[in-house]
Amino acid sequence: MTAAIRSPDSPRSRSTRKPAAGTAKSKVTSIARARRAKTGPVLPNYSPADEQAIARSSASVLKVLPARQQQPVWLRSLLRTQRASSVVAVMLLGGALSLYGLTVYGEQRWSQEYQKLETLRLREQQLSASSEVLKHQLAKEAQNPETGLAPQNPGDTIFLQPAPETRSPVAAPNSEPALQNRAGVETPLGY
Repeated sequence: MTAAIRSPDSPRSRSTRKPAAGTAKSKVTSIARARRAKTGPVLPNYSPADEQAIARSSASVLKVLPARQQQPVWLRSLLRTQRASSVVAVMLLGGALSLYGLTVYGEQRWSQEYQKLETLRLREQQLSASSEVLKHQLAKEAQNPETGLAPQNPGDTIFLQPAPETRSPVAAPNSEPALQNRAGVETPLGY
């Protein structure tokens, strides 16, 4: 069977009338006629009821599947290996991503804490400088005779004698343990 196709770019205009029925001797058949011959006529009054009837008729035909054949041992072991390697790959990927996230988070925290450290160092330097400026200012004021301050003399040092030691027979329950220094005098822990 031979089919003829008319190009849409054809300069000839298409006629709106249907082609005349060809003779049986004609070797050229239109594509639409060839399709109708293969699929059957188009039903214009097709309804859902007809569709249900067709579905019922095809539903009554059951295909029996062949019995499942057991796979060979080597194929089963390959499939298990594939599943296990897939699980291991997913776990490794998750571990790598979490390690990467922790590394990035750690570096970010480290840089924040380093910035805090640098600001504290800067403040320490500023505090030391201001402390030295204050010491210098106090030393200048101390040299001024109008302030009434006098320089230290070793002869002006006052020594105090410790009070005599009295031991009470009952010790207070909340008393702190005393330490003995080198001179044998007990001193509280706070000193």
